[in-house]
Amino acid sequence: MDTNKLLETISKKLGVLIALNLISMNSKATVTENIEMLDRFGLTPIEISEILNTSSNTVNVTRSRLKKKK
Repeated sequence: MDTNKLLETISKKLGVLIALNLISMNSKATVTENIEMLDRFGLTPIEISEILNTSSNTVNVTRSRLKKKK
């Protein structure tokens, strides 16, 4: 694995840890807000659904709605 790829992987994992910490601290955040935050860190819909304990279809629909809003 080259250095750039390794750094990208580490950065993504650190981002996920930060996002998970924020989710656990802010229990008032909606599923949509959590999906949006995790999506910004570059997680796949399957990864997001596993973290939030929801279906990947829910994540895909929410991401689609968020993109239409922008």
